[in-house]
Parts: sequence; structure tokens; C-alpha cells
Amino acid sequence: MDLLYGLVWLLTVLLEGISGQGVYAPPTVRIVHSGLACNIEEERYSERVYTIREGETLELTCLVTGHPRPQIRWTKTAGSASDRFQDSSVFNETLRITNIQRHQGGRYYCKAENGLGSPAIKSIRVDVYYLDDPVVTVHQSIGEAKEQFYYERTVFLRCVANSNPPVRYSWRRGQEVLLQGSDKGVEIYEPFFTQGETKILKLKNLRPQDYANYSCIASVRNVCNIPDKMVSFRLSNKTASPSIKLLVDDPIVVNPGEAITLVCVTTGGEPAPSLTWVRSFGTLPEKTVLNGGTLTIPAITSDDAGTYSCIANNNVGNPAKKSTNIIVRALKKGRFWITPDPYHKDDNIQIGREVKISCQVEAVPSEELTFSWFKNGRPLRSSERMVITQTDPDVSPGTTNLDIIDLKFTDFGTYTCVASLKGGGISDISIDVNISSSTVPPNLTVPQEKSPLVTREGDTIELQCQVTGKPKPIILWSRADKEVAMPDGSMQMESYDGTLRIVNVSREMSGMYRCQTSQYNGFNVKPREALVQLIVQQAGQQRWWEQEIKINGNIQKGELITYNLTELIKPEAYEVRLTPLTKFGEGDSTIRVIKYSAPVNPHLREFHCGFEDGNICLFTQDDTDNFDWTKQSTATRNTKYTPNTGPNADRSGSKEGFYMYIETSRPRLEGEKARLLSPVFSIAPKNPYGPTNTAYCFSFFYHMYGQHIGVLNVYLRLKGQTTIENPLWSSSGNKGQRWNEAHVNIYPITSFQLIFEGIRGPGIEGDIAIDDVSIAEGECAKQDLATKNSVDGAVGILVHIWLFPIIVLISILSPRR
Repeated sequence: MDLLYGLVWLLTVLLEGISGQGVYAPPTVRIVHSGLACNIEEERYSERVYTIREGETLELTCLVTGHPRPQIRWTKTAGSASDRFQDSSVFNETLRITNIQRHQGGRYYCKAENGLGSPAIKSIRVDVYYLDDPVVTVHQSIGEAKEQFYYERTVFLRCVANSNPPVRYSWRRGQEVLLQGSDKGVEIYEPFFTQGETKILKLKNLRPQDYANYSCIASVRNVCNIPDKMVSFRLSNKTASPSIKLLVDDPIVVNPGEAITLVCVTTGGEPAPSLTWVRSFGTLPEKTVLNGGTLTIPAITSDDAGTYSCIANNNVGNPAKKSTNIIVRALKKGRFWITPDPYHKDDNIQIGREVKISCQVEAVPSEELTFSWFKNGRPLRSSERMVITQTDPDVSPGTTNLDIIDLKFTDFGTYTCVASLKGGGISDISIDVNISSSTVPPNLTVPQEKSPLVTREGDTIELQCQVTGKPKPIILWSRADKEVAMPDGSMQMESYDGTLRIVNVSREMSGMYRCQTSQYNGFNVKPREALVQLIVQQAGQQRWWEQEIKINGNIQKGELITYNLTELIKPEAYEVRLTPLTKFGEGDSTIRVIKYSAPVNPHLREFHCGFEDGNICLFTQDDTDNFDWTKQSTATRNTKYTPNTGPNADRSGSKEGFYMYIETSRPRLEGEKARLLSPVFSIAPKNPYGPTNTAYCFSFFYHMYGQHIGVLNVYLRLKGQTTIENPLWSSSGNKGQRWNEAHVNIYPITSFQLIFEGIRGPGIEGDIAIDDVSIAEGECAKQDLATKNSVDGAVGILVHIWLFPIIVLISILSPRR
């Protein structure tokens, strides 16, 4: 509290120093004008009305008194809801609006406050006066008297003008002023529903003298020096409403990139009608070229499709309108889904049961859409076991189905549905669907470290759901805790890799998010879903993560203690605070700012990976190979189709545990390679009194079971040798249904990377798997090299973590901006 009072006292001194000596006084306020006002009127309760002509400059000044000097703010009410009165002058004494418009009329308030007493507020109402050009429209009615044999033809001339204040109208026929009652054949009145905005001249049972020039004069009585405005119309026995004709087909079907021309001509109307083109939804494309009644759209696109209307208007009767629909041929959004046998409660596809493959595209026009089916590149025709159908367009438009009855092993392969349009000119959409032993329903999980996810306002964050299965479906993201829109304004957002990226997060985005598998590009089964919690902290709020490091035994003075921070995985700056905890309490803290860079040697002197975590220990797929290694567990892998290859459990014997393997079923071909790259490791610091190079024991488990097993190679890539890979180890052929262990000594002289290369053998029973990859400082035990590494060659390298005893409280501020 003393500090607070001190601050208050300091601020007071500063204010007095700026303002000079004087007595404190609450604010007072008065509004004066210095613009081009037409009139200033005093009203009740001292409110003032400021009248100004549209297009002039509004200038209002707020005169204030008070000490300290009050702060001033202008606000506005009673204007258009869309007029968010935002101007750089709102905090100035003088409010200046140049070229004022009618929607800027309303009540303006000047508010002054200096912290003493209540704020002082004064207001003034601004009326903007204007008069638009009047418009005359002509309407006629023809009626038949039932008991008399003559026709009555009555014509209405309507005059309309927008204005403030209300307009007054007068009519003339030639030079003759028409008044109510001056001519029995003429009636002048204002419709009740227009409240004076419209003046109607009614010519009853047209006479020859009624064919003449008529003028409507609109006046606001010269208020604000606004002059009267007049419009004329010549009524003759040829006066007629417009009629038009379109010289184009309806609809018009075109290919993207073509130029389209719409021609509209008048076929009647007096006076001559004017022609305009409009679009049913939105404005005309910017590239549109208009020439009278001709509209040309060069290089048309799908966005230009829609209904275009030609409107003819001559202010007689109703405007004439003709429309045509432009259809731009297109194929887009190709998707597929796999439906297991609906008669069995099993999400997997199985031999002897039915499986349905569905393909869907959006086609314009839909009646031109055709589908073709292929298996492994060869045309497929409908048969008793392969039934090809096209879904009812009203139920599911643009969809075709392939029902495989009594699935057989020989049915495995790649099925392709090709969508095309009969008229040609549009690229076909081809969708491949692989049916094999590895085709399994999806599974959805959230990595443990990815929920809850804590971030700060303004950050960019990625919510992550991990999807397994083959094929991998599209993931749908939505809010789980409330019915509100997603960051892009929609209720659902699609993701093809399970990641939802949110830019510039706000605290309103905190809450639970649901990730859910869709049927598209996957299995048409009950959706899998998971939840991710997002916590958005206020900007500037610190995020601390704490961990105790237990150190056993006594610590000697000058002893160097090492600890590895494995939680720092983002390449950003961190503030690390280290605090010793003893039986006497907390000691002095030390603070360092460190920056975590790329995954170089993440575990110092020891590395172990069982492929259980979400990022598979930072292993990555090689972009230059033919296919990828797959993370798999026996629990999610369907082995019924290829039971004679692949592991029946992970290396520890668990069916829930994960490993990496290569799937050699079709469409894989003999000799194709899959390459898996380890993180980049840096070697341990050299000991100046020890050996020149440090030795490392590199070990892993491998599984090679099947009559078509190919080759498993391991290479060593040294830093700077991006194209040179040193062979470390190799094995080929069937090793039986068991996990084998390999040990290799390596002696790197610089940072290095390990590469696992699996090569597909001559058939589908050739799955190769690896698990529990380890690297430890020091050479491998001789008995390990002798008994477990007799397969083929070897070379050697890696790193280990020193774990020392102590209790230290480590706090990390992440990330530092």
C-alpha cells in the first residue's frame, strides 16, 4: 500500500508540474459551430439543432474548462447502424467531417472528464438536408364497364423524390399549372402509404388534350439554398412499356476459359428503354465488358456461373426482364469411402464377406457425369460378384458404387474410379482405392503432450489428433463444449493430416475441441473421435513448467552436474531458472536464456526408441524413396489376409505396443525401397586425455518373416556427407516368426544419422519390421557381438545421458518472445 500511495503521490506531482499552479475544478463543456450551418435552432432542455447541406463540411468545437485539463471525446447516436463513427478527431476539441452525407446525421455528444466530479456532457443534433432528382413513372389501367359498351383508359403519373425535409410537388401540363379541381379529367393526390414521398397525377379516361408534356417540380422551399428540381415526361398515344428479347440459349453450357457473349435487344417500348445487366447473386464479374445490351465475359470460370438478367426500363409500366443461366462445366471434390459388410457387426473387411467402394464427385452439369471403374489399371465391368451401380441423384448426387460380393484373396488390389463429363474438355478425376490386408478402419488418439495445450493470446497454435489406419480419412474439427463457430467462421473445419492450425488465438477460443473421423477417404463406419483442450492465457501472462531433479548422495564443491531437458522440443528461446532445495530451504536461483535448435543429439549420451510416442522419436520418412515405413501394432493390424508374414506382437510381446514396418502388399513392386531416417546425433565431447574417437554401441530388433522377404539395410550418414552413406549392417531372407537383435559398434568423428532401408521382395509375404532402436556410449559387449550379430556385416556409433543425484527445482519459461 505504501508503494501505491507513493505512486499516486508521484503522479500528482507530475501532473502539477505539467499543469502549473492552480485550483482543482471539475469540467464544464460548451459546443460551438464554425462550419457551413444553414440554421441553428434552440430546442427544449437546451438542445441545439444544427442544419447542414449534404456535401458541406461539418465543424463542431467543444470548449471545455476545468483543472486538470479535461480529456475530450466525441460520440454519436441516432445515426445509421452501419455508421460506426470512427474518426481521428474523436479525441480532439474540434470534430470535422468533410463532405458530410445523409447517413451521418444524428445526435453528437461532447464528453469531458478530468477525474473530478461527474463528466460534463453536451449534445447537438445534426440534420443533413438534401434533395434527389425526382423520377416520374407511368402506369396505365384498362377496365371494361359491364353495363356499357365502352372502354375506360386511365393513366397514372407518379413522381418520387428522396429529400430532407419533406418535398413538395407541383405538376404542369406544358406551361399550364395543374391543381386539384382545375380540370375534371385530372386528379392529384398522395397515396396514404407513401406519407408524402410520392405525388400522383391521375388522368381519367384519356382525352386528346391529355397527350402532352408533363413536368413534376420537387421543392424543399430553398432550405439551405437547395434549388428546386424538375423532371419531364411526354405522354403520347405511342407510350408503351418495354419489351425485350434475348438472342441466347437458356441454359448456356460452356467450358472454363471460354468467352461468352449475351445479347439483349428491345422489341418495344416508348420512350426507348435503357438496358442493364444484373446477376442473381452478387455483382457482375469485374472482367465483364458491357456495350449497350451486349454483355461479354472473357475467360469464364466456375465463379462466374449463375443467372444473368437483362432489364429494360423506360419508366412506363413495369420493367421488362429476361434471364438465362450460365453453366460452367466442372469436376471437383473427388472423394471415396469403404463400407464393410453391413450385415455383420465388424468394421474390418474380411475374406468371404461383402465390401462396397463408393466414389463421389461434384459435377456440373450433373447429367453429363459418367463413371468408369478399373482394377489394377484394367477396365472393370459389372458382373455377379463385381456389381457397379450409380446412386440415385436425388439421394446422393454424383456417386457410384462398386459392390464386391464374397471378397476373395484375388480381389486385393487397387481399384480406380474415373469421373468424366460426356462433352469432354474437362480433365477427368481419378480416385484410387487400395483393398489389401493392410486396409483397416481408422483409430484416433491425441498425443499425451498435446492436451491440454497452453498458449498465449496472439500466438499461432496447432491442435493435433493422430490418425492411424489405412486409408487415413479426412478429420473434422469442431467445438465440443459450446455451439459456436470455428476460427474460420464455419461450424466444422476439415484437416487431411489431423492438425488444426489456429492463427492469432484469442481467449474466446479456449475450450474443448473435438476431432472426428469422417467417412470421406476412409471407412464408412461409426466415427472415431477424441478431445483436445486448449487454454489461452492473457497476453503477457508467464507460462512456467516446473520439475524436480533428484540428486542422490552428497554434492562436492566444484562438482559439475549435468541434466538433459527432454521437454524442450520447439526451436524457440526459453528462460531456465535453476533453484537448489536443501533442508534449510530454497537457495539462490540462477537464470539462463537458452535456445533449443534442431533435433541434434536429443538425449546426449544415450538414445532409445520403441516408437510408442506420437512423433516416433523424431524419425522421419525419406522423400526420395518409393514408399513409407508404417507405425503399427498387432492390435490394429489385420493379419487375416496375409497371416504368413509380419510380427504377431511388438518386441516385448505386447499386442498393444508399436513398431515400424514395411507393408509389401500390392501395389508395391519387387525392388521398391522404403527408407526411415533417424534424428541427427552429435557425438560426445572429446576427452583430451583419452582415445581420439568415442565408440558407440548401436542395437535394434528386427523381424523378417515370410517367404518373400527382401532386404533390410542400415546405413550411417556423417555430417557433411549428404550423398555418401556408409553400409553398417544388412540382412535378407526369411528369419522365422521371431524378433532378432543386432549389435553394431560405430566410431563417428562428427554428427551422424542412421538410415533403415527396407527393400520389397518378390511377393506380398515380405513384411519387415524394426523395434527398440538404441544407441549407447561405449562398445558393445563381446558376447552380444558374437551371438546376436552374426547375420551380416557391421560398423558403429552414438550417445548416453549422465544421471547424477541431487534435488534441484528447475523452472522454465516458454517460449520467450
